[in-house]
Amino acid sequence: MDKRTLFWDVDTQYDFIVPDGKLYAKGAEEIIPVVSDLRAMAIDNGCSIIASVDWHDPGNPEISDQPDFVKTFPAHCIAGTPGAERVGYLGHLPIDVVELDLRNPGELAELVQKEQFHIAIHKEAISVFSNPNTVNLVESASSGTIIVFGAILEFCVQDTLRGLARFPDVELVLVKDATASLDPGAEARVLAELQRMGIEITESSRLREMVPCG
Repeated sequence: MDKRTLFWDVDTQYDFIVPDGKLYAKGAEEIIPVVSDLRAMAIDNGCSIIASVDWHDPGNPEISDQPDFVKTFPAHCIAGTPGAERVGYLGHLPIDVVELDLRNPGELAELVQKEQFHIAIHKEAISVFSNPNTVNLVESASSGTIIVFGAILEFCVQDTLRGLARFPDVELVLVKDATASLDPGAEARVLAELQRMGIEITESSRLREMVPCG
């Protein structure tokens, strides 16, 4: 397969999605079944998954006791705590974790050259591209279509799409009903910007007919 459909799972973690999470987006628990179905769709149809995972140190500059909810936030997704765990069905594929230390590009290429893979990229900032390995992973994956979903729409999801849009010959699809926002009022603004960027916005119910795997 020269070009593979890739599912990109953004920060679908306990602290964002479950009501007692530290940075809970109201109503986000409703996307858990949709996120689980998307992962199952990927795995059952031969597609691969890359996930970003907030993995913060308590002293991270993004974390504040007086957050502005723009650049600083309450403590959340602290490395190794239950709040940093991904929620929902994760499937049977072994999950390769890409930590923050720079890895050899050849090692990264081996991860995405498997017949099917599931990779979790740890990050300490809003952008998954703050991990120095992300660019090499995307370039090595050589995906034609990347299906994006997760939390939080106006922060990490939007930033992920902006970053992926810089790569040539990639078609981006956002699954709207598998996203969650901290500010419900931000959704229309974000979706309008993404549409101007040429990103396809769809619902999970339409996804199978749009971008078949395999």
